[in-house]
Amino acid sequence: MNKGNTTISILALAVSLVTMILLLYMLFGQNGSSSGNDYSTLKSLAGELADNNLYQAAIDEYKTVLDNPGLENETRANINYMIGRIYFDNLADYENAAACYIRARRLNPEGSFYDEAGRKLIACLEKMGRILDAKRELDKTVNIDSIYTEHEGETVIAKIGDKPVFMSDIEENIQNLPPQMQEKFLSRESKLEALNGYIGVELIYRAAVREGYISNPEIVKLSERITKQAVVDSYLQEKVMKNVTIDDNDLHNYYLANKDDKYNGKEFEDVNEQVYRDYQAEKTRQAFQDYVNKLAAVENVQIFEEKIN
Repeated sequence: MNKGNTTISILALAVSLVTMILLLYMLFGQNGSSSGNDYSTLKSLAGELADNNLYQAAIDEYKTVLDNPGLENETRANINYMIGRIYFDNLADYENAAACYIRARRLNPEGSFYDEAGRKLIACLEKMGRILDAKRELDKTVNIDSIYTEHEGETVIAKIGDKPVFMSDIEENIQNLPPQMQEKFLSRESKLEALNGYIGVELIYRAAVREGYISNPEIVKLSERITKQAVVDSYLQEKVMKNVTIDDNDLHNYYLANKDDKYNGKEFEDVNEQVYRDYQAEKTRQAFQDYVNKLAAVENVQIFEEKIN
């Protein structure tokens, strides 16, 4: 009887212990899970603090998230990158910024921030006066093999670090100048001058990119406008301009219709070049408008003129 009671007591105790363990697991396990995954509020708060120029408070909030031992490496890397940006952009604390960028890149080499963090790391090292370290990091970012493949058989006339500068780079810059200016770069001395100018611009551009100027909102907007205009010009040339033809009879009829108003009654032979330019411009405008109208019909464009003051 006593033996049976003892067995029952042992079983009851075991059940109680198991129950207690489960309860503790549920209590602390859930809390741990919450602290491991519920970091979005803290991240949002840190972002709000940074937006209000409370940079050290934002960093402290981010570090609270990092204190969670269950945080995934991807998230930990992202937060280190954000802390690094605050140190770099807002506090000019380049040593701490560099440390954060190194952590971020090591924790998540596949992160979308990886290249940007590398550029900022180089800028940090340069600002700290650690030029050799900056050069070492910069060398890591240059893929020499791909550069030489693109310019196979060409002449290397300079190097910026390990990045080669080819004669074709300089010639392309010269060819983009107006014809009268291209004539000034035919001699060896003028080409050397063009090379020095190219290197100077490249060095400044690379330093600016490393410091994040390429992400400046105004520069991004300007870049978008320039790109849009270039794309539109190319598209119009292919789709519209090539279809604009000038018929001699139509050209003469255009002249007759505008002889007095535009050309002061002058004979066609005296103003034929001006007539040609005007008629070509008129045809181009009409072709452009016709094409736009066709696209507008497809995309169901609506204009609310009454709302324009």
